Amino acid sequence: MEKTDLCYLYDSVYSGSCSSILNEVGRGVLTSSDIGFLCRYACGYYLHWSAEETIRKLSRPVLRMMKLDNLVEEMELPPEVSAPEKKIYLFSLMYPEYLGEYRKEFFVTAYYQSVLTGCRKEFPRCFFSGGYGAEQNARICLMYALQAFANCRTAGDCFRIMSSRVAVTFLKEAKLYYVMKRKYKSPMAYTQDALAMVGFLDLSRTCTNFRKKHLSAKRPAVIYRRGGLSVKTG
Repeated sequence: MEKTDLCYLYDSVYSGSCSSILNEVGRGVLTSSDIGFLCRYACGYYLHWSAEETIRKLSRPVLRMMKLDNLVEEMELPPEVSAPEKKIYLFSLMYPEYLGEYRKEFFVTAYYQSVLTGCRKEFPRCFFSGGYGAEQNARICLMYALQAFANCRTAGDCFRIMSSRVAVTFLKEAKLYYVMKRKYKSPMAYTQDALAMVGFLDLSRTCTNFRKKHLSAKRPAVIYRRGGLSVKTG
């Protein structure tokens, strides 16, 4: 549908003039891209949320409040997207410019950072389990933690941390210990798998809001201190 028609239709539903978008148009009329556009319009126009705020705050109750829950629940997924990745897929429809520039790492690290900073109490259900997409999430989060909090710049740096006595403490502080326990025999096995399948992330292309809040504009020296994750600028 035309974007102006979609906005007019949603405004009518949100204001109470119409009961449901699906009552106004057939289920086969709205594409997944249309649903993504409507969610972006609602979050941007009515809630005044940026892309990163949306990633941190959008939830099922919010979708219900904004009268979009039925659309998202019935949205069809392409065969390459597993059910646990549905919300990430929705974000890619809402913000295609980020998908092109940041790929999946942007959305995964945004979720991860929202848990680390306390914006979310826990990870979404099936975020780390439920198929290949969830396994990728676990690998991306480990590589992010090793680079951002342990200052790892080479595979050797990663292995030194994850083969040392602080490996378990580090994983617990990074909220990845139970992810490791479910699938891997040791922190080293987790690290080897992440390096082989994901490799190093470009931290400048992950969630920018977190970096602006926690890292200085100068080139940071990010370190891990035993007993907690910490950021030190210098």
